[in-house]
Amino acid sequence: MTHLIEAKREIPLKAISGELARVAVAEINLGALRRNTEHILERVQPRGILAVVKWNGYGHGLIPCAGILAQAGVTGFGVSSVAEGIELRKAGYAGLILVMTDWVGKPLKEFIEWELHAAATSWFKVEYVEAGARQLGKKIGVHVKFDTGLGRLGMPWQQAGKLLPQIARMKSLDIEGIYSHLAFQRPEDFATGEKQIVRFNRILLLAHKCGLEPEWTHLANSAAAIVFPEVPGNLVRTGIALYGQPPSREVAGLLSLEPVMTLKAPILEVRRSRRGRGVPHPLMAAAPRDGWAVRIPLGTCHGYAGSLAKHGIFLFRGKRHHCYGTILKEQTWIFVTGPKPQIGEEITLWGRQGSEVLWLYELAEKIDALPYELTTWLSAKVPRLFT
Repeated sequence: MTHLIEAKREIPLKAISGELARVAVAEINLGALRRNTEHILERVQPRGILAVVKWNGYGHGLIPCAGILAQAGVTGFGVSSVAEGIELRKAGYAGLILVMTDWVGKPLKEFIEWELHAAATSWFKVEYVEAGARQLGKKIGVHVKFDTGLGRLGMPWQQAGKLLPQIARMKSLDIEGIYSHLAFQRPEDFATGEKQIVRFNRILLLAHKCGLEPEWTHLANSAAAIVFPEVPGNLVRTGIALYGQPPSREVAGLLSLEPVMTLKAPILEVRRSRRGRGVPHPLMAAAPRDGWAVRIPLGTCHGYAGSLAKHGIFLFRGKRHHCYGTILKEQTWIFVTGPKPQIGEEITLWGRQGSEVLWLYELAEKIDALPYELTTWLSAKVPRLFT
C-alpha cells in the first residue's frame, strides 16, 4: 500500500504575532503524535493499527495528523463520514479506510468510486448496503460488527450463527472485516473482557465455516490489546491514545503518552479580586481568597465547555489552579493567586505547560464527559498551530 499524505508544514511558535497573540490557540505537536504512534505500534505488534481519525482527527486536524500517522506505519484509518474518507483519498492515501458512522442515506456509489469500506453495525445496515450495491451492480466492502458485551453497537453475538450464513449468501457484499468492541476501561473489566474474547473467537470460527475469510479482524483498542495479550484480531483500533491522551484515569499508566494538543490562551486583562467578591464583578462567581481575576479570549462559542466553570482545572506558571470563575460566550474570567499576572502571560486549559501536564481525562471526569469530546467540541475558530 502507498501512503502519500504529506503533513502540514511546521509553523514556528516564534512566528506567532499580531492577532494570533491575542487569541486562544491549539498547538498540535506532530512530533508527539509520531512518537505516540510508534510506541503503540511497538506494544501491540504483530497487530497493525486502525487509526481512528473521526471528527477531523478528534479536533486535531484530519490531513496533517493522517500524514504523520501514515508515515509512522498505521495500517488504515477509521473516519466518521464518507466526506472524511474522500478527503483522505484526495490527499493521496491508498490504504484501508473504514467509514464508521454517518453513511446511511448517503450515495453508496461513493464507496465504490473512492474504495471505502462501510461499517455495518446492525442487520438493517447489512441489508441496506446489500440492496444498494446490488442496484449499482458492484460489490461494496463491509466490516460487520457484532456486540460481544459492550452493549453499544453491533448485532447480538448470540445471533451470529443465524446471521453469518445469510451474510455469506449476499453476493453484493465483500466482507472485508469482522469486528467488535472490547469493553475495557479499568481493571474491573478484565472478567468481562475475557468473556468477550471467547465470544469473538466463536464468531470468527462460525464465519470461517460459512466460507467467510475477512482480511481484517479487530476487537481491541490499544489499552485492551496490552492488557489482553491473547486478544484476537490483526488490527487494533486506536483513537484518543494516538493523540497522547489516556481514555480514563484507570488505564493512564498502561502507555507512556505525550499530549499532542495544548490549548492555551493569553491573559488580556487583570483585575484585583477580593475574597467573597465576584470574578470579575459582584454578580459573577465569588473568589475563594484574595488574588487576581484575569480575562482570557476563550468561551463557549469556541467550544470550551461552560460546565468546567467551578469544576475545571487550568495551568498557570507551571502550576495547577482550580477553575473558580465564569465562562462566558467569547471570554472567560478566572481567579489566580500569587504575584500579579502580566498581560500576555499564558493560561493552559489542557496539555503541557513546562514540566506539568493537564490530561483530558482529568477535566472530562469532572463534567461526566469522555476525554475525546473536549477536543472534538473545540471550534474551528480556535487556530491549530502545527509544530
